[in-house]
Amino acid sequence: MNGSMTTKPLVAIITQRDSSNICRPVYMAEKQYEQWKYIKQNHNGNYYLTNLIRALYDLAACPGGRTHTGIQHKTFGPFIMRYSLAQEDRIELIAFKVDQSLVKVGTQAPALYRSEWDDEEKNWDTEDYQYQNMDLTHQWKGAHTAAIPGKFDDKGDAGRIIGKHITKAYPETCHSSLVQKQGNHFSLFWMNNDFEDRAHVESIVSFIQQAKLKNTAVRWLVHGEAAGVFVDAVKYLSTQPQAGALKDTTSNLAEQSVFFSNPRGKDCREKQLEALCEKVGLNYVGTKINDYDILFNGDARDKFSDKAITAGSIMGLSGVTGYVGYTALSNGYDAIMAGSSIATTMVAGTSAYFLAKDKATTFGGYARNLPKVVSSAFGKGNQQWH
Repeated sequence: MNGSMTTKPLVAIITQRDSSNICRPVYMAEKQYEQWKYIKQNHNGNYYLTNLIRALYDLAACPGGRTHTGIQHKTFGPFIMRYSLAQEDRIELIAFKVDQSLVKVGTQAPALYRSEWDDEEKNWDTEDYQYQNMDLTHQWKGAHTAAIPGKFDDKGDAGRIIGKHITKAYPETCHSSLVQKQGNHFSLFWMNNDFEDRAHVESIVSFIQQAKLKNTAVRWLVHGEAAGVFVDAVKYLSTQPQAGALKDTTSNLAEQSVFFSNPRGKDCREKQLEALCEKVGLNYVGTKINDYDILFNGDARDKFSDKAITAGSIMGLSGVTGYVGYTALSNGYDAIMAGSSIATTMVAGTSAYFLAKDKATTFGGYARNLPKVVSSAFGKGNQQWH
């Protein structure tokens, strides 16, 4: 084979018959084929095997037409894949190994944990032990409960606070009087405030898939920045035929429900979340919007704009103080989304300036709420239910 990095016989493990998204097939040596064939046929419901086979699919879905005479590397979690692009029409898998040194360790490492109710402390306590799978047999009122928190100082704070969100999001099935009992727990997927790592998207896909394959009901509580990651995972399920048993996603996830608490991220407006859930068959329960989170939530920003305009009209300011304050904040939001390094300082300064105005207090509740806007944007305000 012209351009091949090996003279040994090669066998295709991923081809265009597997998915319409495949740009070029993946080949490997015959001696590797049986092992990867087993992974391909048995990955459903297995967290690690699913990530392995998905790595192959992602590699095959890259645009074709490029060659590279050197050996390429792809690292994902503890796995390292070595492959060649010497052939324009194929990818050749050369070697694969597991390197445990690549696994992040520590009590705050991104992983699946359990938050258990401590009857003595009267609070949710998150364990340090990391789990590979949710204990789907542990259920409250016929469903397992799982949470994916956004930004918190640590997983302990996340578990304690998110536990309160769960009882308010699902008052009939997760009321405190029902679930706050010794031995009860909910699954907590902690991302350690890293919401850009593609591996987290793949983990959420695997957890949803595991529950589907066991036909188990799950109540999801997705909070803050985690909403954007969850959205990416659901989009993957709706667009990737290679997502195993979920390739016929419509009405396939009816046993799983989701509630979004103070969501942040792209495509996280309430109507967008509801439409996405409907598309893949997830049972959309609702969305709790933090009205003060105007920098990171489009729905909150719209409401804030309406309030600013109303206040300005009543005071006859014609956009001098109240409306200008909102405009600057809105511009600050655009700057933050564009990655501006000065945006945070500018927006914080705008808020402080507006609050310092002599007549700011005449806006009543509107002016008094501005500290909550600042807290939501730069403090811990978005962690609260509100």
